[in-house]
Amino acid sequence: MIKNTMLALTAIALVAGAAAPSFAATSLGDSNNDKSYLTDEVANDYTLARLNEKGIKATSVEDWNGLVRAFVTKEDGTQAMQFFDADTLAPVSI
Repeated sequence: MIKNTMLALTAIALVAGAAAPSFAATSLGDSNNDKSYLTDEVANDYTLARLNEKGIKATSVEDWNGLVRAFVTKEDGTQAMQFFDADTLAPVSI
């Protein structure tokens, strides 16, 4: 009788122990919405890549009062400063 009880308790402990990591994995989702780890340099590099994907030959970008200020190389080789919407990267005239 004691032997059967010990076997049953051992089986329950093994099943519970095996299932514990699966419970932990679902409760440890990405609940951290803090993106402060993105440095200005990383954000600027990402914006620069997005502009280049749109065919805009920007050489540097920075945040400028809610807009993106980019230094763009024109077709004739000269550089010009242009402003873009921070979300859509649509050109903005000031």
